[in-house]
Amino acid sequence: MAEKKATKQNREENESTESRLVLNATLEELDFEKIDAYLHTLDEQGGVPSRLSRSERLLELGMISEENGTLRPIIAAVLIFGKNVARYLPQASMKLARFKGQDVTGIIIDRVEVSGTLDKIIEEAARFVLRNMRVTSPIQGLYREDIPEYPPVAVREAITNAVAHRDYGISGQKISIRMFDDRLEVESPGGLAGPVTLENLGKKRYSRNPLLARLMYELKLVEEMGTGILRMRRELAELGSAPPTFSSDSDSFTAYLPAHIFVETEHRITEPKPEAAPFFEISDSLRPEFFALMRAGLNERQARGLLYARERGRLTNRDYRAINPDITEETARTDLLGLVDKNYLMKFGDKRGAAYLPR
Repeated sequence: MAEKKATKQNREENESTESRLVLNATLEELDFEKIDAYLHTLDEQGGVPSRLSRSERLLELGMISEENGTLRPIIAAVLIFGKNVARYLPQASMKLARFKGQDVTGIIIDRVEVSGTLDKIIEEAARFVLRNMRVTSPIQGLYREDIPEYPPVAVREAITNAVAHRDYGISGQKISIRMFDDRLEVESPGGLAGPVTLENLGKKRYSRNPLLARLMYELKLVEEMGTGILRMRRELAELGSAPPTFSSDSDSFTAYLPAHIFVETEHRITEPKPEAAPFFEISDSLRPEFFALMRAGLNERQARGLLYARERGRLTNRDYRAINPDITEETARTDLLGLVDKNYLMKFGDKRGAAYLPR
């Protein structure tokens, strides 16, 4: 008996939070209309309608289970299909605030808490950020072009990543989104999971909530699984902003999106003119890596440019020519494309607006 009890305890400890039963909920707490639409989508993708009943299919998909003769939903099912998510999972709500200034001591300009299914939370959170961020319209020649403070796609990816990968076993904390004059912070409960670290973030894939991630993908809440960090970096680079940064400990993971900087002139708001990149010195600590890159087949200019990109987070053709004086724009372009072909850099944007990020 003791052995069976220990086995059950071990199974419960190893079971992911998303797969745990919501013990005080029944199937009546799920939105059947939304579930039927989801099952119909699966039928269309499979090409053959299922002959199973709704409950049988949910059992087959692992979204419900029997407990003492009663069918009950798991946490992931309630998060996606629940009628009253906050009643059973209050930690799934999200807090959002827009502060004046650069820290939480500033005046709160706007504040809201959103709850409900994850699709509703994502949409309401994205709308909050959009209504609280600056958008300017500098005139370029004969045309006016809106430039947002944050790329909407990057904002949505940060929000979606937070709800998909947070630890729903932490009951006393909610996802927090904080907007300041210079940055957007998205903090989710639970540190990085599995083999993912800050160093391999965006390269190593691991999901704390794989079923939830799959459901979000099938419901088109995410465009492609495991690419959120890459898309954030790409969107910020294409806007001309600094790259995102991240922090993590055992309690939380935070993504920081830098605000696009605007300069006010006498006549209109315009983007600041970028300063020339400073001369990049190969320090003593970087020399071993510098020579290793050249032994691997890079020329001296490419090795210097790659180290610059790794240190600064991004690189442009202009930067490359500044740290490698007396080369043409075409030579810089050829060198940079060589680094892309050799899988050292990723290119985002086109022509003069292109930026290169280290892999």
